[in-house]
Amino acid sequence: MITRLLIEDYGLIARAEIELAAGPTMFTGETGSGKTMVLGAIAFVLGERAGADVVRRSAKRATVTLNFDAGPALRSRLEADGFELDSAEDAILAREMTEAGKSTLRLNGRQTTAGYIREVAAEVADIIGQHEAQRLLAANCHTQILDRFGGSELIAARTNVAQAHAAVEAISAELRLLSDREGKAQAEFEFAQFAFDEIHAAALEAGEDQLLDERRRYLDNIERITSALKMAHDALARDDGANDSLGEAAAALAGIAPIERELGAMADAAASLQDQAGELAVRISRKLDQTEFDAAELETINARLDLLERLKKKYGGSIEAIIESGERYRRTIDSFATRDQRRMELEAQQRACTGMLELAAQKLTTLRSAAAERLRARVQAEFPDLALPAGKFKAEFTRLPSITAEGAESIEFLFTANAGEPLRPLVKVASGGELSRVLLALILAVMQTREPTALVFDEIDAGIGGATAAAVGARLAKLGKVTQVICVTHLAQIASWAERHYVLEKEEKGSKTTIVVHEAAKRTERAGELARMLSGGAEGVALKHAEALLQAATQGDV
Repeated sequence: MITRLLIEDYGLIARAEIELAAGPTMFTGETGSGKTMVLGAIAFVLGERAGADVVRRSAKRATVTLNFDAGPALRSRLEADGFELDSAEDAILAREMTEAGKSTLRLNGRQTTAGYIREVAAEVADIIGQHEAQRLLAANCHTQILDRFGGSELIAARTNVAQAHAAVEAISAELRLLSDREGKAQAEFEFAQFAFDEIHAAALEAGEDQLLDERRRYLDNIERITSALKMAHDALARDDGANDSLGEAAAALAGIAPIERELGAMADAAASLQDQAGELAVRISRKLDQTEFDAAELETINARLDLLERLKKKYGGSIEAIIESGERYRRTIDSFATRDQRRMELEAQQRACTGMLELAAQKLTTLRSAAAERLRARVQAEFPDLALPAGKFKAEFTRLPSITAEGAESIEFLFTANAGEPLRPLVKVASGGELSRVLLALILAVMQTREPTALVFDEIDAGIGGATAAAVGARLAKLGKVTQVICVTHLAQIASWAERHYVLEKEEKGSKTTIVVHEAAKRTERAGELARMLSGGAEGVALKHAEALLQAATQGDV
């Protein structure tokens, strides 16, 4: 239950401090006085999306603070989420919007998010706006209303249908893709088979192109290599060559090596160089023996390198890339080979999932049928109290050609206000006033299936008046005995049932316009406001009529 509402610099309201009754709290005022602005403030603090335009002109920020008595379940949730409060305390929700458009929300003093507040708000209040009755003209909302009325088991069944339908759709989409790509897949398979065969036949080895290129350069320069090797061998191995010279140097130094350590090191170095020169001469000699030009080998190498270059241009810029392409083509071949098997698997899965969908839809239909009968009884039970004594109501099921994510049927509400008249679609036969009353009856029916929240009505009285308005007011008062009712109304017959009555007035001072909210706490104030609503003036017959309305409400007599 909402206990207190503090509005500061929101819209045209500079400041309003509102204490709400446990039963009906009514807001009235002249046309254009901003009655719905109070409900807008409630929606704002409960997390509705808003911009900087809610900030009152010339103000820096708009602030709305709402106190509410959290029930045991909500209190436990708040404590679990870190928003603790003492057992005797109200929860306090505050939202601020700056002129720059920055929004801040706090719950019990701790900052939180609009998304979290919207979750909490569902357990605090239901806001039924001016256009909710018009939503009844959209038949697709009838299914949602029935499902909501049906409760958690029905909602779970609907979720199961949606999940089963999604599974069938996913499998069907994959089957369609297989079918649609049949021609393309065949072409891809044929190319992959050709490419794989070509790559496989090449028997590639990583790095072989570098080795072949090096061997080709060797064969291309065989004459230069042979000449250089001969010259090097002669320089090392001929008489008086480098080897002999190093031997003479080593012998000369060996004779003086014992004299000094450095001389010994020189002698050792000369001996080592002689040994190395000898080994190098042997290696060069062996290389000369192996050096031979092979024209056939060069032709084979050139052919292999040409093949590798062609494959690189077709399948990748390196041997490694070509090998990877071959693996990719092999996977394409394997995938194509298993297409028929995959299709059969998908078709089997589709049959199984379709069977599950049909069972889930059948259960949903059964639950909906039972819920529809309960809804019919409860809505019709409300009609006499809403000045529809002969009214009839039911939910009609129409089988769909195929099961959708919402089930196997569409649902449309049928209605008649008059005895002897057949039930017809609500969207075609209900007047504006009848729509408002059918909506109220539906709300009352749904309320009986869940924990009560504050019900916030924005002109639920659209299209009604006279005795009908008095009947609606009496029913709202009766509802107010089991849950909190907050209502903006332009009808005195409804406002007369208020436990607390607030009047909104527009004040213009210079170039500034503000809305002032004050409570009509005294009976004379309430009578005066009701008289104004009846005829525009608080005097004469209108005042007597207003007194009669208050008397009837006090006695509980419509």
